[in-house]
Amino acid sequence: MNAIVDPQKSTTKAVTRVPNLKKAVQAEEYAVCIERAMLWTQFSKNKNNKAKSRPVFIAEATRHVLRNKTVEIYPEELVVGNFTAHRVGGIIYPEMTGIAPMMEIFKIPTRRVNPLNIKFLDRIKLALTIPYWLTRNTAVLAFDNNEDRARFAKEQGEALQYQLYEAGGIAHLAPGYEKIIRLGAEGIIAEVEAFEAQTTDPEKLEFYRGVKISMEALGEFGDRYAAEATRVASDERDPVRRQELEKIAEVCTRVPRHGASSFYEAVQCMTLVHIAIFQETIGETTCPGRIDQFLNPYYEQDLADGVITREEAKELLGAFCVKICETIPVWSETTGAMLGGMTSWEVITIGGQDSEGNDATNELSFIMLELADELRMRQPNFHVRIHENTPKAFYDEVIRVNFGPGSAPAMYNDETIIESMMNVGYSLEDARDYVAIGCVEPTAPGKTLGSTDAGMYNMVLALEMALNEGCQFGSDRQIGVKTPPVSSMKSMDDVLDAYKVQVKHQLGKLHADLQKCEQFHAKHHPTPLTSATLEGCLEQGVCSTQGGAKYNFSGIQGTGMAVVADSLGAIESAVFEDKWLTLEELVAHLKDNLSDEVVRTRLEGIDKFGNDIPKADAWMKWVGDHYSDSIHALGKNTRGGQYLAGVYSNTSHTHFGSLTSATPNGRRAGETFASGFAPENGADKRGTTALLNSMNRIDYKKFANGINFNIKLDASSYECDDGKSALGSMYKVYFKRHGMQVQANMLDPKILIEARDNPELHPNLLIRVSGYSAYFNDLSPEMQDEVISRSSNRG
Repeated sequence: MNAIVDPQKSTTKAVTRVPNLKKAVQAEEYAVCIERAMLWTQFSKNKNNKAKSRPVFIAEATRHVLRNKTVEIYPEELVVGNFTAHRVGGIIYPEMTGIAPMMEIFKIPTRRVNPLNIKFLDRIKLALTIPYWLTRNTAVLAFDNNEDRARFAKEQGEALQYQLYEAGGIAHLAPGYEKIIRLGAEGIIAEVEAFEAQTTDPEKLEFYRGVKISMEALGEFGDRYAAEATRVASDERDPVRRQELEKIAEVCTRVPRHGASSFYEAVQCMTLVHIAIFQETIGETTCPGRIDQFLNPYYEQDLADGVITREEAKELLGAFCVKICETIPVWSETTGAMLGGMTSWEVITIGGQDSEGNDATNELSFIMLELADELRMRQPNFHVRIHENTPKAFYDEVIRVNFGPGSAPAMYNDETIIESMMNVGYSLEDARDYVAIGCVEPTAPGKTLGSTDAGMYNMVLALEMALNEGCQFGSDRQIGVKTPPVSSMKSMDDVLDAYKVQVKHQLGKLHADLQKCEQFHAKHHPTPLTSATLEGCLEQGVCSTQGGAKYNFSGIQGTGMAVVADSLGAIESAVFEDKWLTLEELVAHLKDNLSDEVVRTRLEGIDKFGNDIPKADAWMKWVGDHYSDSIHALGKNTRGGQYLAGVYSNTSHTHFGSLTSATPNGRRAGETFASGFAPENGADKRGTTALLNSMNRIDYKKFANGINFNIKLDASSYECDDGKSALGSMYKVYFKRHGMQVQANMLDPKILIEARDNPELHPNLLIRVSGYSAYFNDLSPEMQDEVISRSSNRG
């Protein structure tokens, strides 16, 4: 029998199924789902669960959710599973930082940005749990006294200096889906039992017990979908659909309980495990990873055996891609400003190399690239790995897909990334297998708990405080360390010294708070289900939250790098070289928000990063190198891994910019910073080649946590064959000169303005934000304006 339906049946559904699923998902309004929060609360309040060890408690709480959450199979589905009780919905995690959106639950349906549907009765039910969780969430349990708890909650709610995403859960990993697809839950239980026999350590035994409970729950989760498919099939009149439902029941009876024996089973197993991990802990940025690699053996075997065709495999993968668009995050307003776009950062990485350095591009790589082109949905976040031996046909197809409507896959340079990973301790073989997590962060899948987005840091604030004795302009609140007044700064070195002191002070505070969050997860929220998929955890009998994985890192992102670099260049030029104003006069103008247009124009006219001007680019390199060195100096996290520097911003560059005063580069108070490693919006005036030359002056090997480089190109300048060839050649040169990553928005600025002013004309316009894609209409007005203001390069 064919893997999906009998060969003689009509193929009409196969042609329309994935587009129909896409249409159904995009037609749904976003909603808040209270199921997981209510079920977790119910389990937590049960007195019989109080004395259980934390690994067992978390495993049983997750099992309670998986046993009782909604199970529904939607029309035409072949790949089944529900993140929430809604077709498109978001989960709240009250035991971590879900308390923040819960406190805003009555405003969420009507808030200005990203309103979410939630029934009034559900709002009441959720609100009634708040008193219980007020003393049982991250901010309370991570800190030892009420003063620190209040400070942390206040500072995170404001997010002026930094925001720690790890407070809401670690996530940011590519689980070992290959392992659980191969072994199944029962195979992992057998592994655990072998390890149990080798130890008498009570902590290890409790961890193993939690893993076994989690694996048993996975098997039961599949059984629930098998039963539901059987139930629906019994009422189905269409014989083709009935056969599909019977096949779903057959597949879910096997996986994820047993190892997959077919491509269909492998895809379904991955889907149910992915959804289950979202129930155990925060799921955003949990990434499927290199599915073209670990699914390929099943595809090739089924193809050779005649049980599947290329078109049917593509249909299953398309259904999976649509499926992971059914989850959205539920953020507070502040977190939403930092993480705009309602994305969930579920990365699929395609292409690249195998562990021996051979090209790994295969037929599934091409299929996934086709789906990226045809679907253009906010999930998955498609990443393409490029290396010196990437097949020309594949590379040309990547460039072609760049010219489709909306967002295109981001491109990653294997040679630079693999070296940067080896520099921080990855083996060559594991580095060659990397996946770029969430936005842009390289990790070894199935082996790493990288906490790659542990925190976002406002770099520009350090410069502001360096110029105002540790305070913001117009404030006497001492949020930084007291440094000398500008009247005593007689050289550029004096300015840099003050800046370095402020950076060290801010990062010291961030580091202390982050370690408290790390310790919270290790003590209060282990993840036995997730850890079962990560190499090292079962072998050591240690949860990944406690350092059990083979690799352990924490990534901290610097935001506003180009503002700092251009501002330092402006100070050097205007104050210490050309001397057309003093440092005291400059600070006075900044405090007055650069109201003198002549002064502001002169500051804006000073050379900026992004124009192939060595001196301006040197400042960007200095700021980047200093930031990387400062993060490295923080040492190791509580899981035993190194802190790593990254440069991407999500949408924090807009939020931090809104809270930061005027800067010496000519930027006024409240104006956005540039995203990631890009030049300031509008500052790169000499075209694409000059911009890429500037980018190639950066030492990306210092940023093992990844960088994002947004480039907005005028599609009309490149859409002909010669233009596409020229763009492909420019990217190759950029990578050959050790560039790390690039992502393009190929859009007509007029379309973006039209979408902003008349959202109904472009309801699903997909754009690249900062390492990820989002629908333009899901961005805040401020973020929409930021995207529009990015330079459009014509060549």
